Amino acid sequence: MLSLGQLITWGLVYYTFPLFVVPMTEELGWSRSAMFGALSAGLLTAGLCSIPVGAWIDRGHGRLLMTGGSVLAAVLFLLWSRIDSLPMFYVLWVGLGACQAVTLYEPAFAVITRVYGPRYKQAILLMTFLGGLASTFGIPFAQFLIGEIGWRLSLDVMALIVLGVAAMHWLIVPGPQEEAVPIAAPKPLEEGGAKRSPLATAIRVPAFWGLVVAFAGYGLAFSAMSFHLIPLLDDRGVPIGVVMAIIALIGPMQVVGRVLLMVGQRHITTIQLGALIYFAFPVSMGFLATGITEVYPLILFAVVYGVANGLVTILRGMAVPEFIGPEGYGVVSGALTMPTNVMRAAGPVLASLAWGAFGGYTPVLWGLAVIMLIAACGFAAAAFLSKRA
Repeated sequence: MLSLGQLITWGLVYYTFPLFVVPMTEELGWSRSAMFGALSAGLLTAGLCSIPVGAWIDRGHGRLLMTGGSVLAAVLFLLWSRIDSLPMFYVLWVGLGACQAVTLYEPAFAVITRVYGPRYKQAILLMTFLGGLASTFGIPFAQFLIGEIGWRLSLDVMALIVLGVAAMHWLIVPGPQEEAVPIAAPKPLEEGGAKRSPLATAIRVPAFWGLVVAFAGYGLAFSAMSFHLIPLLDDRGVPIGVVMAIIALIGPMQVVGRVLLMVGQRHITTIQLGALIYFAFPVSMGFLATGITEVYPLILFAVVYGVANGLVTILRGMAVPEFIGPEGYGVVSGALTMPTNVMRAAGPVLASLAWGAFGGYTPVLWGLAVIMLIAACGFAAAAFLSKRA
């Protein structure tokens, strides 16, 4: 049930924004850059909220946070459907960013680790298996609604669906009265040493900072690709039917990657998984930067990028306890999520600025490939330092 909530929330609250840009621009006269600024404000808010959210979930408040976030998202969708002021649109998206901080994968992973303890890896695999179809569900569904009933009524329908997710969260997410299942026995306290908080301990682990670089670089590249892939392919004259097919293929490829990992999880380590992912990302972006426009090369890009994107979500869930330690999963994961979401917020804006400065998307893609190579170095450093600890 929590996985179904992730499918709906990612699909409707995160992925659908670009679909509303054109009809809102036509009706309200706002510029695209101004609208993407609101999105970035929301993503930045999500990043700033991640540490306190993780700490609250560690204390057992996941039910209240995830339910409240879904209710607030539904209310904000209703307000969005009646919007006519750009400043209010920014305020609204700051609120939606806070909603994302308490409803998407990171808080869900923290809840999972409290419930499943040592079995958290299998639970995360199952959750991300279903969540990988979010863009495949959300984008065509929202596009269909906008085409049939217009963008304002579409938001009303989406609000009702998200309200259903709120009810689901209230019924299934455990409250503070339910004891957490430990992932592993905590490390014994050194004699004479003062007990530190899990976050204070984590930031003293060198591998933590390697993961910051790895996941922040991914966050920037992922958001830039998520919100610019459609205009990128459109600029190259790719037919809209092919564009939609390529976008729709990425979601199932995420699921394919997760299925392959579920089958072979006993034969691949977290380090090997990370090496595979951080090799695939710069290769796929460099391949797209060569200017491909034919269907089959674009399918190959979607397969490689989609599989890697599906696996990195699982990597984020598994690397924290394995590289840093089992204590305080929520707050430590939140500390890693904050710079990741800040970079997610910067991604669409930086890609837009680079597109304007260079007059096209090819330099943007090469830049993203370089960023992912730097992120790969961060993961390699984290893996090496975790083995030395």
